[in-house]
Amino acid sequence: MFTIGEFASIGRVSVRMLRHYDRIGLLAPARVDPVTGYRFYEVGQLTRLSRIVQLRGFGLGLEDIARIVCGDPDPRLEREILEAAGESIRREIAERRARLARVEAYLRRREGVPAMSTSDTITAELRRVEPQRIATLTRTAPGHGPENVGPVVGPMFPEAAGALAAAGVGDHGPGVAFYGYDESAGDGITVTAGFVLPSRVEGVPGLEVSELPGGEAAVTTHRGEVAGIGETWAALVDWVREQGLELAGVCREVYWTPGDRPQEEWVTDLVQPVRRAP
Repeated sequence: MFTIGEFASIGRVSVRMLRHYDRIGLLAPARVDPVTGYRFYEVGQLTRLSRIVQLRGFGLGLEDIARIVCGDPDPRLEREILEAAGESIRREIAERRARLARVEAYLRRREGVPAMSTSDTITAELRRVEPQRIATLTRTAPGHGPENVGPVVGPMFPEAAGALAAAGVGDHGPGVAFYGYDESAGDGITVTAGFVLPSRVEGVPGLEVSELPGGEAAVTTHRGEVAGIGETWAALVDWVREQGLELAGVCREVYWTPGDRPQEEWVTDLVQPVRRAP
């Protein structure tokens, strides 16, 4: 038999981790000395420890690992858990690749590398947009960037959808969000988010009902994670200037993809109001 220190060394884990596995019932020692409390492990337990370490390396949490290694083996359950882990890894790879592309594009701009025409980087068009009635919530985020805005705006859509459902509005339009400055919060920004309303709905308890003005707007579509929307908007601004136009208001984001879908599948329209330059 091995002492806990020997077993930890052979299994390439820490003694602290073995003690934790014991506490949660994931890997109990073969014997515990009743006098000293020392833990001892058998050589056959190395197989289970190795499996736990391998599953941890796949990014699985201890709860899912316990479902796989504890009790009667269930190959279908293991496959289900590992397939979900694989999908999570694929999403992470796609997000990291998109983030890398944004970093590289930023560095090229900073180093003065001639940029492609915006017609080569985005597809945009001038469009006459109609006024839209929306039902929204407004919150304050501590600053720009997905790390500040994401935790604030994320829960707003389910909350707004819940208020609409409670009011019997089940056929609302897509999600919409826009951002402004909150002078009372220092560097904070206001986040307004909700849904486009059917024309028949006059009011929704718990939500602010307002109208987004119509008019001429430059419109482009962003595909993928929301962390990259800033770059798409910057390209849209360049496109607007190339057309001899000026910005004439706050850009709104229109979300066409349900929020439970992976972000790499999201389709978001950026609608930037514009006016003719004098």
